[in-house]
Amino acid sequence: MLPDISSDYVRLENWNKLRAEDLSTGQRQFLAQLNNKLADIETGIKKECRGLIDQLEKRINDPNDWLDDYEIDVVITFILKGDDPEYSDRSDNILVELDESVKGEIWEYGIGDGKNHSEYQHWDHPMKDEHHCWLYHCLYDHTDLGWINVLRIGSIWVDIKPQFQKVIRL
Repeated sequence: MLPDISSDYVRLENWNKLRAEDLSTGQRQFLAQLNNKLADIETGIKKECRGLIDQLEKRINDPNDWLDDYEIDVVITFILKGDDPEYSDRSDNILVELDESVKGEIWEYGIGDGKNHSEYQHWDHPMKDEHHCWLYHCLYDHTDLGWINVLRIGSIWVDIKPQFQKVIRL
């Protein structure tokens, strides 16, 4: 459960510019749990995609199969928690979406690679010693969400979208 952040809105002069250095212990704990959950999600995505990739590679290597190529897109949607003041039953309540492409055995960098993607690992920074998975890194570094909005995440929706491709030459 997300700690109450209402006092942080008042405490911080520029609450929409909440810096990692300004995060409370409870907020940091929430973020660590989010990072761990995203690492688990990466493992699940990798497992599901490997199964799809194996099937699709067999198909494109079979000269009798209709399929010529494929793409696999993964969309990770971050949704407001239900008790957020801006949550609405009339909305999808999407904070942000991350789009990733997966193909073949390209797992050396990105989803599920096990590498530390922390932007802070080489700085004198409160998050210096934390291990950040790829999706967590993307969430705070590749979006304009900001820490205050990352703290508002209540659920995560993952879509794995294979695209079957056929080239027809005339």
